[in-house]
Amino acid sequence: MSLPHQPGCACCTLPSLSSQLNELQHHNWTESLASLIRTAAERAKLALHQDAAIFHGGPIYTLQGGQPGRVEALGIVHGKVMSVGSLRQVETDMQAHPRAERIDLHGKTLLPGMIDPHMHILPSALYRNWINLCPFEGQTLRPGYNLGWIAGQLREQLPSHSGHTLNGAQRWLTGFGVDPSLMTEWQEPDLDFLDSISSEVPIFLINASGHLGYANSAAVKLAGLDPKGKGVTTESDVAKVLTVIPGLAAPHILAKIQEILHDAAANGITTLFDAGLGAGLGPLEITLLRAFAQSPLAPVRIGAALYCNQDWMQEQWLQTYQLNHNKHDDDRFSVRALKLIADGSNQGLTGYQSQDYCCAGEHHVPGVSPRGLFNFEPPITFAAQLQRALNAGWPVLVHANGDQAVDYVLAGFELALYDEHAKDGAPNPKLALRSRIEHCSLLSDASIAAMARLKLSPSFLIGHVGYWGQVFKTTILGRERAQMLDRCQSALKAGLRISLHSDHFVSPLGTLRMMEQAVTRVMEADPERQPLNPAECLERIAALRAVTLDAAWQCHMDHIVGSLEPGKLADLAILEQDPLDPAVPVGTLRDIRVHQTWLAGKPVYQNPKTH
Repeated sequence: MSLPHQPGCACCTLPSLSSQLNELQHHNWTESLASLIRTAAERAKLALHQDAAIFHGGPIYTLQGGQPGRVEALGIVHGKVMSVGSLRQVETDMQAHPRAERIDLHGKTLLPGMIDPHMHILPSALYRNWINLCPFEGQTLRPGYNLGWIAGQLREQLPSHSGHTLNGAQRWLTGFGVDPSLMTEWQEPDLDFLDSISSEVPIFLINASGHLGYANSAAVKLAGLDPKGKGVTTESDVAKVLTVIPGLAAPHILAKIQEILHDAAANGITTLFDAGLGAGLGPLEITLLRAFAQSPLAPVRIGAALYCNQDWMQEQWLQTYQLNHNKHDDDRFSVRALKLIADGSNQGLTGYQSQDYCCAGEHHVPGVSPRGLFNFEPPITFAAQLQRALNAGWPVLVHANGDQAVDYVLAGFELALYDEHAKDGAPNPKLALRSRIEHCSLLSDASIAAMARLKLSPSFLIGHVGYWGQVFKTTILGRERAQMLDRCQSALKAGLRISLHSDHFVSPLGTLRMMEQAVTRVMEADPERQPLNPAECLERIAALRAVTLDAAWQCHMDHIVGSLEPGKLADLAILEQDPLDPAVPVGTLRDIRVHQTWLAGKPVYQNPKTH
């Protein structure tokens, strides 16, 4: 049996947020979705292109075989790649389509559509209705991020909440993404601080890690919490507060989902992989995102891993769904794995470590040991749950941040991957399932070697290096242990295929930004902007593979997306500059504008600032 889940990052917030979804559960959301679809259909003028097109006139990277070679032209027909190569060769191959549209890139760069292999659509949509208190301004760290800034944001919204009622319910002031670890001075927005904003209007803020919440006295009273806790809430107390906050209207949630998908397309992303679907609404959540993905609303395709930390959830998924990783159809929605969450968040001090956090005494998390938490007790129970999934033929994504959590997870895989029938050199089919360790933040040489032996691959939340690297080095982990963060180059040298992800809403959507952080490893909060363990820096092509072909491979989608090869879907991004060109400063990759994004041969995003 797994323990009652203790949230540790965006992966984990939906179980606690289920009360916020009550209206969506009971609402006829199909009517709201139909209304949004009608609106989208009226606006969808971009998709009037013909069914065939030839691109030429700029760098075209197909990533065939993962290589950086360029071709002169690309031909697409009926949503799939028909031909790549010289312009003459593509024109010859496209002779059966004489009316194919000729698209001159005018020097712009064409790439495979990019992939975020680990993010969370529904929690991100829910929190978009809350006040954004994240430490990010676009793709960069917000200067002067501190409690004073948060106070200003809350006070600015306070007048609109002075009526105290919303549809007959108590009106609340709610915010998300608070991250004390990235403040100019690490401070918690406790009860006294929030009461200085208002002691009458209930206020509740969620920490960026998802593990902590902050309540003022009005919120503490409504939720029935002990005021001695000074408004800092964990685990069950977070859930208690969420149950008394009025739920959001279904149309608002649907509109926010639409915003997130379009934000992805604006970043050149054509595939989002939701790494924890079903945690809040169960099967209804899957039905909802499938309807979205298969409607004109969706400018991206959606893949998913189903959250199953509880035994009964895993059993439900195994009985309900069957995998088919080999379909070549234009699937806009597909379930491709299961998801287990082993520990929490390193920057939230809940990732499970082999030694105490350096700042555990000063910034202790109530109810959590100085080394963080592991969600399965005893740890052997994790192996049993993992084995059931693997025996059923399902790949498993396992969230593990701390080095001790990673080692426990690897031990669990050692047990779960054992196959008594795989004797005398016979292949073990479970080794071919492409299971992953998510975040995989702190890695020793021994852990990397074990992953190679067990045929596991890491997906790195590379923002840990770029955004949090400085605070990990100076405050949370210490100089020596911070060197273990996101060891991308060592993983490649060991023969592992890696990907980069945002864990959105934990860090912003932006695959070009993730490439930049993997190539430079600059600690962006460091005044001197020094790199963290530069030996782990990636080459540009490796970083590009990590957000295209290798990400698709990890998601069991590389046979249809991730590279531009004949027979694959024509998911592509057109950029204003070439991210592989050495003349483009590597520290500016996140600033490259996306000109257009195409999904299955149709343009779904046009940047209004480009021509």
